[in-house]
Amino acid sequence: MIYPAFAAEYDLNSYHADDDSNESSEYSQIVSTSDGTLDVGIYTIPAIPNTDEFTKLMISFLKPDTERIQLHIDYRVSVTKDGDYVFGPMSRLLHTSPGTITIPVQFSENGSHIVHIEIEGILFQPIPLETATLTINVGQTETSIPGWIKNNAGWWADGQIDDGSFVTGLQWLISNDVMTIPPTEQGTGSDDVIPSWIKNNAGWWADGQIDDNSFVTGLQWLISNGIMKIS
Repeated sequence: MIYPAFAAEYDLNSYHADDDSNESSEYSQIVSTSDGTLDVGIYTIPAIPNTDEFTKLMISFLKPDTERIQLHIDYRVSVTKDGDYVFGPMSRLLHTSPGTITIPVQFSENGSHIVHIEIEGILFQPIPLETATLTINVGQTETSIPGWIKNNAGWWADGQIDDGSFVTGLQWLISNDVMTIPPTEQGTGSDDVIPSWIKNNAGWWADGQIDDNSFVTGLQWLISNGIMKIS
């Protein structure tokens, strides 16, 4: 089902455009755009989206590696599940002056959804198309993570375990049902670069600063982008 494509600029107390105090822990995810010109942060209200009410996707456009809001962005946003549109697609670019937007979405199914963001302008200047992809879960899907995996996540975040070893270990645990995560569409991407936000999430999760669901979101991103293959 395709819902009307509309977005409202939303000024949260904790997200003033001229406030440099934003902390990454307020976002469930932060990803870089395809060419690295911007970072994009997201969280949802409610924190666990559901099918009973509208979910607000709270999206911020950030200056790279600073977590500071970037003003005046021309963008499009869509949401898909299993390749089908749940929100959008937008036929034209929209503009946010404060660099933050709220996308209200009524979900009809539980499970993993992909948020696609396109950016074509910054500070009233056009730029070549850049994209960012984020993953959100809808519904109280069950997640089971053995506690000792937190040690491995902490070691990985500290550089004591390399990317390949950590991902391989998680693949084995998920494939053998030692660790369960919500169903996630397997991507076919060939890029094996793991974004820094996923490693940051692993470290914060190991330290108890974020919950299991926030950590699992990173794992689902690895699966949906083809970096982690689950058989």
